Amino acid sequence: MFRSFLTYTLAIAAVACATGEQPRPSAVPAPAVATAPAATPPAPAPAVAQPIDRALPRPDTIALSAALPGFTKGINLGNGLDAPSEGEWGTTLSEKHFQMAKSAGLDHVRLPVRFSTAARSDANPPYAIKEEFFKRVDWAIDQALANKLSIIVDVHHFEEIHKDPNANKARLYAFWQQIGARYARRPPEVAFEILNEPNGALEPKLLNEITKEALKIIRKTNPTRLVFADPYFWASAERLAELDLPAGDKNVVATFHVYEPHLFTHQGASWMPPEWGTRGIVFPGPPSTPITPVRATANQKWVVDWFEGYNKLPISDNPGGPKRVFDLFDHAARYVKKTGLRVYLGEFGANDIADPQSRENYVWLVRTEAERRGIGWAYWDDGGSFKIMNVSNGTWNESLRKALLD
Repeated sequence: MFRSFLTYTLAIAAVACATGEQPRPSAVPAPAVATAPAATPPAPAPAVAQPIDRALPRPDTIALSAALPGFTKGINLGNGLDAPSEGEWGTTLSEKHFQMAKSAGLDHVRLPVRFSTAARSDANPPYAIKEEFFKRVDWAIDQALANKLSIIVDVHHFEEIHKDPNANKARLYAFWQQIGARYARRPPEVAFEILNEPNGALEPKLLNEITKEALKIIRKTNPTRLVFADPYFWASAERLAELDLPAGDKNVVATFHVYEPHLFTHQGASWMPPEWGTRGIVFPGPPSTPITPVRATANQKWVVDWFEGYNKLPISDNPGGPKRVFDLFDHAARYVKKTGLRVYLGEFGANDIADPQSRENYVWLVRTEAERRGIGWAYWDDGGSFKIMNVSNGTWNESLRKALLD
C-alpha cells in the first residue's frame, strides 16, 4: 500500500514538472460550457520481480565450512525475549513456536535474549540476573529440547556495551559467568552466542579482547560447549577477517549475518534512516523500470551510486543482485580457509515491504548459497515485518517456507 502511494506521488510530480502546467489563475473565469471531470490517472502497479533463475551461475567455492550437527537449518525467535519486555514488540513466546519449527523440518532455534534491562539484571556488581527472568530462559531451553531442537542462547541488544565497552565489559563477563554456570549440565544441543552484532565503539581490537575473555569465562564451566562469536559492524561477513578467535578451540564458531543488499532488505523500514525510504526495490536488479530514490538520498553519494548501478547494470554485475550475496559468502569462505574454524549464518531475510517474489528470490538464494558452502543458517523471523511463521494461526508464509526448505 505505501509503496503504491509513493510511486503514484512521484509519478504525478514528474508529470507536472515535465509539462510545465500551472494552476489556472483565479481571475480567469472558467468556461461556461459544462465539462466532464478529468479522470484520475490510475496508480502504477507496484514493482514485482520475476522468479529468479535457479540455474544461475555461481562462483567456485573457496573453502567449505565443516559440519555443525544440530545447527544446520534454524529460525530466530526474535522480538520476544530480546524486546525490552516480552510482548512489547508484539511477540510472546509459546510452546507453538517450538512445535512449528520442529514440524517444518528445522533442527534448531536461535534465542535472542536481552539480559541487560533493569527488570532482568542488576545494573551494579555483581550484575545478578533476576531468577524470574532466568526461569523464562530455562523454559525456552526446555521447550527446544522437548521438541528435539538444538538452541543458541544469544546475548542480544546489550546496547550499552556497544556505546561504552570498557564501562560495560565486566557486566558482560558477569552475564556469562552466570549463564555458563546455570547451563553447564545441559546437553550439547544447547549452545551460546557471546554478543550479538558488535558495533559502535566496540571496535575490532577491543572486541577481540572482550570475546576472548568471555570465552575463557565460559570455558571454566563449559569446556566443550559450542560457542558462537560475532565480528564487528553488526556481524558483517566483510569484517570476519578481523575476528581473532583461539585457534586451538575447535568448539568456537564465527557467525555472521547477511542482509545485503541492505537498501532492498530494509527498504522503507521505520527504524532506518531516511536513505532507506525508497520502496519498490526488487531482487534481483535491474528493475524493469528504473527507480528514482527518495529525495532524502540526494546528498548521500553511496545511495546515489547504488541506485545508478541498480538501475543500469546487468544482473551479473548489479549491486542489487546475486553477486553481492556471493561476495559476502566469499568473505566467510576465506575466513574458513585461513583459520580452519567453522562459520555460521545467524540471521538473514527481507522485510515485507519488498514484493513477495523478491523476498522468495532473496531467501532462496541466501539459503542455498549457505548450504552450498557447508554453512548452517537461521532465518530472522521477528514476528513482525520479517515474519515467516505465524504462530497465532499456525501457518507459514508459504512462499518463504518453500524458499527455505524445498
